[in-house]
Amino acid sequence: MSVMQALLIALIAAIARCEGDWLGECKIREPIVTGFLVGLVLGDVKSGLMIGATLQLMWMGAVGIGPTAQLDIGIGGTIGTAVAITTGTGAETAVLFAVPVAVIMQFLNTLLMSSYSGVMLIADRKIDKLDFRGINRCHYFCGLCTFLAYFIPTFLVMFFGNNAIESVVNNMPEWVNTGLGGVAALLPCLGFALLLNIIMEKRLIPYFILGFIPAAYVGFDLTMIAIAAIAIALAWIVFMLRQNEGTTVVAVSAADDEWED
Repeated sequence: MSVMQALLIALIAAIARCEGDWLGECKIREPIVTGFLVGLVLGDVKSGLMIGATLQLMWMGAVGIGPTAQLDIGIGGTIGTAVAITTGTGAETAVLFAVPVAVIMQFLNTLLMSSYSGVMLIADRKIDKLDFRGINRCHYFCGLCTFLAYFIPTFLVMFFGNNAIESVVNNMPEWVNTGLGGVAALLPCLGFALLLNIIMEKRLIPYFILGFIPAAYVGFDLTMIAIAAIAIALAWIVFMLRQNEGTTVVAVSAADDEWED
């Protein structure tokens, strides 16, 4: 990997971290976006998009709710995709590097946020003095520290650690590669499960089944399992519609009785 490529990948990782702070919610940190950008830098956009899409499915339901910490998917997806492309491997290698990096960098981000409490004390004093330039300097100082905290380690790993990474990937036993391939196939299912755990309601299950069947069987012949699933979903929808009709009729009848009284 050239110096310029390492610098650009480090820039992608740093921007992905600063996106929510300086750039608003423009979704640069999503693996499908960072995968495309990394693929563009390394000259393999197709692989970057495919690996990024796999990581996107894996992390689709990984959301931070309330005080819970969210995995740092921006740098995890960036480094995971870069390692997979440079080593000529697939999503299993991206998962191998992306998940630990995402966890480690989240811990680093937590330490950074804790250290900024001292800067906030200075900002409070600036507010009392109505020193708006001083407040801006505090803001940009924290942002610059966060940017460098992600830019520098990513560059060092990508440029100086490239040979070590290739050595680790090439010397992994076959059973490890097989296991990682299975994990890469299962983790998107986990991502969907986490997402459905948040948004799924009982009345939406039949529609989920009807959407899943075409996605799973496009280009293939429908099996009896698929036909049975479609029949169950349609029967479920009809049952819910009739149940709602019965509720409406009862409600109207009760109102009529009350009016007659």
